[in-house]
Amino acid sequence: MRDRSFNSWMQRVLFQNYEDWHMKEPNYNRNGFHIIGIDNTLKAMQDGYIPYMELTPPQAIQGCTRMKVTVNKKKDCVDLYLDVDGRFYMIPALGYPEAVQILRNFVRSLKLPEASRYIEVQRVDGKAIQADFRDLALLLLGDSERTKRFLKKHKPDSLEAAEEARNALYEEMLEQRRAVELEWKCDKESFLTLIGKLCKGYRLVIREDGLHDAPGDIEGWCRELSAQWSDYCLAELDMFSETHGVFLLKREHCDEAVRLAEKLLLTVKIYGNGEEARNV
Repeated sequence: MRDRSFNSWMQRVLFQNYEDWHMKEPNYNRNGFHIIGIDNTLKAMQDGYIPYMELTPPQAIQGCTRMKVTVNKKKDCVDLYLDVDGRFYMIPALGYPEAVQILRNFVRSLKLPEASRYIEVQRVDGKAIQADFRDLALLLLGDSERTKRFLKKHKPDSLEAAEEARNALYEEMLEQRRAVELEWKCDKESFLTLIGKLCKGYRLVIREDGLHDAPGDIEGWCRELSAQWSDYCLAELDMFSETHGVFLLKREHCDEAVRLAEKLLLTVKIYGNGEEARNV
């Protein structure tokens, strides 16, 4: 196997836009990326596909060891965070074009924004993260002895740990039959079979003639089924993979599920009454 540094060197020689920094977002977590990846990733955030991205340089830049952007609550802007000399700073509510320029300047020009622009903030409290993850798990799994055993094993105390714990939560939902996994090109018949199993015991009527026939449109079918029910709707815990993890959620719990997931930088999609999926 070739040395990784040699491959990075070859990339830099062949592609002048290649950067040997670490980029992390839900779909990508490794060293090395092309500079246009910053623009594309921020566009994915703006379009509601991912909630965050972060850049880590090979060595500190003016004391900064990491720069991170997360989707602002207003959705039309981002919050930017900087780790500088062991302290944590923030520039709130940046427009997407300006955020792209700041990140590009960080990578290409090794520059930080003007210090007068950012304010020092406290890091997210580990106990608060544990509480939010617990509440989300109880909402998605139900308050049972098995869920309590699950929560004893999974107590994330950072946003990074919460992202890892999400994987365990998803597997637990599948094992408890609280969710079903649908392939991204799932046909209508398979979709109805799996959703039928999910709805078993809820007395929910599924009118097959109420679903359109376009192949592989899982999100469209979820919206159409949700429109048939008054108290429940279908939702998805986004695993950023080629499958859909779909579950049932009481409509009265939708806003709370969105709020909790958002605080943990996770993504939940709510398929409401014929509306577009809401991303967090």
